[in-house]
Amino acid sequence: MTCEDARLNMHDYISGELGAEHHKPLMDHMDECPNCREFFRQTQRIQTTMKDFMQYEAPFELQTAVSSILANA
Repeated sequence: MTCEDARLNMHDYISGELGAEHHKPLMDHMDECPNCREFFRQTQRIQTTMKDFMQYEAPFELQTAVSSILANA
């Protein structure tokens, strides 16, 4: 697996969407490639942060104001 292939597969792996047949080649590549291993760690941190952020619920007043703006757009 090339670095390009590994990086393309990382997002799917982290989100649980990567086919099982691609897990081992990806892990084998990261075992041998420190650059991809670091890229994976950073990507995983970013996706975790984004997932946490997406769980934020805006205050009711903000939701109402945005809904009103969108309805009048």
